[in-house]
Amino acid sequence: MLRVDQLQAFYGPAQVLHGVRFEVRPGEVVALLGRNGSGRSTTAKALMGLVQARGHVDWKGEPLQGLPAFEVARRGIGYV
Repeated sequence: MLRVDQLQAFYGPAQVLHGVRFEVRPGEVVALLGRNGSGRSTTAKALMGLVQARGHVDWKGEPLQGLPAFEVARRGIGYV
């Protein structure tokens, strides 16, 4: 359902995510855990297209990378 592979995110020239990989299958419930500054929010923002990112993000078999945030939201992923 959601597949993330080699996700890298940047704030300007600073790289803040380095090769994040995970998969969420249909029916699974997952949580992203970590200490302050570990990249939880940045990972969610990268999935949404709210920060500069590279890598592969597929939702239900369709790529999300490069789509504007409103298009990602229309497909069913949100960040609050």
